Amino acid sequence: MLGVGAGLPGREWVAEPVRPAVPDGPYLVMGIGNAGQAAVAALAERSGPSSVFVYDDSFADEVRACRRRLTKRGITFVDDPISVLERVQAVIKSPGILMSHPALEAATRLGIPVLDELELGWRLSWQPTIAVTGTDGKSTTCALIIAALSAAGGNPTLAGNVEGFRGAPAMSRVSGEHQGWVVAEVSSYQAEGSPEFLPSAAVLTNLSNAHLGRHGSMDGYADAKRRLFVRGESAVSVAALNADDVLGRRLAEEVGERGGRTVTYGLATEADVRIRGCASSLHTGIVELEILGDAIELETRLPGEHNAANVAAALALAEGLGLEREDTLEALAATKRVPGRFEPVDEGQPFDVVVDFAHTPVGIEKSLSLARDLVSRRQGRTIAVMGKVGPGTRSYQEAIGRACRAGTDHLVICGSSLRGEPQLIEVPGVHAGARQVRGGEVEIVIDRRKAIARAFSVARPGDLVLILGRGGRRRMMYDTKGPAGVFDDRVVAGELLRELDGG
Repeated sequence: MLGVGAGLPGREWVAEPVRPAVPDGPYLVMGIGNAGQAAVAALAERSGPSSVFVYDDSFADEVRACRRRLTKRGITFVDDPISVLERVQAVIKSPGILMSHPALEAATRLGIPVLDELELGWRLSWQPTIAVTGTDGKSTTCALIIAALSAAGGNPTLAGNVEGFRGAPAMSRVSGEHQGWVVAEVSSYQAEGSPEFLPSAAVLTNLSNAHLGRHGSMDGYADAKRRLFVRGESAVSVAALNADDVLGRRLAEEVGERGGRTVTYGLATEADVRIRGCASSLHTGIVELEILGDAIELETRLPGEHNAANVAAALALAEGLGLEREDTLEALAATKRVPGRFEPVDEGQPFDVVVDFAHTPVGIEKSLSLARDLVSRRQGRTIAVMGKVGPGTRSYQEAIGRACRAGTDHLVICGSSLRGEPQLIEVPGVHAGARQVRGGEVEIVIDRRKAIARAFSVARPGDLVLILGRGGRRRMMYDTKGPAGVFDDRVVAGELLRELDGG
């Protein structure tokens, strides 16, 4: 059944799934980062501040400041979340909270609903939602979809698992006054905690080895993604799926069997939106496409084979929604790159410098492949700085190290922490992986600023220095209890390049 807003472009293809009601309060919100604060604001407005309990075990200055601010509003903070379970009707979790947390397991035993903040926002709103998920490419694909919908008059807004990019950081930040599509970047962390969430349309970019420390196996990781496309005998109305990906091909069958409309994309000859080739410079990409039998050449601002796939994914969704193709192509051609995604830094230096978010083995391989292709034309070298952000298994750290060394002539491994973990913890794993493959020189410089400076010091005219792992992130924590600092690879690179020129 079509819901409110059926006049939006693309809605004629969408049967809006029924959204369950939000349970009555009181509520327990676990985690007080961006997602948690959005949930607290929404629930306090709905049922009053006294109906909201909050738990967060962080001692960081920003959390303590948030606690003081919310306490003044009448929000109650608790030190033991289990102690208030008998007083609440629902638990709202932030994506970073594990489903195996003792409080969540206790809530489940008591029959108390546990909802990720993503699902809370979806239940509280009526807007048609497009979920974009996958290991790599989500942010860029979201940006492309936003551009296509804007060109069609769909008045889209961005929400979900977003950092360093315009838009709401969490689903429940979407205003009820917004009249248009919601494009949500959805992680597996959010999906696993959303028992009913089924978007109006969904996109799968890819599925590669990542987050196994969280999900336990590739099957568990795939199941979390699958929830966004298939729920029992129901499925999304429109799905854009990667025909080169095993999960993508499986989902195409499952969604189709349940009556959903699927449009596939990729290099595969059977893909509805087929990538026939691409060429890149540092600033542009040209992709040759075959769209349902029609040959198209499109020049974009997004270089690399991985971005050709992102463009194809957005185009596949637009085709599935029935948007005007010419308007879509024009919008995709004009879309700017997401900040920190293969973003050049130019201070007049004789070598290229690029900041990129690539942080998974597959993402690193794709970025380094593009870098090698660019420097090979001028007989330059690829130099990379890599500091892994976030937790991961030892095998995953080693896979990152292998990908980095295999694609570089000189690799500088450094520390980098988003949550204040000791920077030395993951460096040995990345280094061990780098030593398992042949490649160029490898060295360790723990401090990230000094590591970037070291990479610049060995660069020669014609080389390309690729600073990996953080992209547009600006938050850096140096310990778990101290305040967060600011460290933007793009800003730091610019400062160091100007110092290098001055020297």
